[in-house]
Amino acid sequence: MSYPFIEAFEDAKAHARREFPKESCGLIVKGKYIACENIASDPSTHREDDRDCGCQLCSFEISGKVYAKHEANIDVVVHSHPNGPFFPSKADMEGQLLTEKPWAILVLDEERAASKPVIWGGDISPVLGREFMHGVTDCYAIIKDCYALGKDKLAEQGIVGWPHDPITIPEFPRQDAWWEGDDDLYEENFGKAGFVETKDAPQPGDVFLMKIRSSKSNHAGLLIGDSLIVHHLPSRLSRREPAGLWGRQATKWLRYKGAAADA
Repeated sequence: MSYPFIEAFEDAKAHARREFPKESCGLIVKGKYIACENIASDPSTHREDDRDCGCQLCSFEISGKVYAKHEANIDVVVHSHPNGPFFPSKADMEGQLLTEKPWAILVLDEERAASKPVIWGGDISPVLGREFMHGVTDCYAIIKDCYALGKDKLAEQGIVGWPHDPITIPEFPRQDAWWEGDDDLYEENFGKAGFVETKDAPQPGDVFLMKIRSSKSNHAGLLIGDSLIVHHLPSRLSRREPAGLWGRQATKWLRYKGAAADA
């Protein structure tokens, strides 16, 4: 197994099974799993097909007193997703940013054992060869992570021509298939992340936006050296590809100018 705290996660999986079909929740503290009570709303308040349903079937909440008792020593915040999905919800992403701790999801159903944990908010995984997962390793994540790693660490991964030292750009919590609703991840937020639209010839470090079967810019990638781009499409591993084809289909090019640039 390639994930940390193997024994702790086995205990978390057993807890998830005991609590099914409700969401379980707990904390890995100094390498040990602590099962917590889910104090979200009673399942009787469940609202079918409501992404914002706050009952124990759809959500979790750990007592503030319990969390505060262990906060300084928390390794991972763990919760289950009964019957899926495997990826974090917008609320999960918001919670992880609020705690500034790694979070993990365990997925299970009535028959199958809990899955290998999906962990995010901790160390950055290698940017090439990733499996696509909404909110964890998707097309925005690879942009954010390349900027966070900077030129020296990217060079160690064989990505050459990157011009920037490490730069932190914001995370933007998002629902899966956000482009099918009212949200517009890239157009609404690129200025907040420090980018401005450029009409100049693209240069390494620039971001391209594209519309793939959508009226909104719902895909993005990065120009690196040697006329290559790095990007991540659903159902494909993250990869380098020649920039020409993708550049011709780009609807907009963005250049980093500093935090909270005026878009």
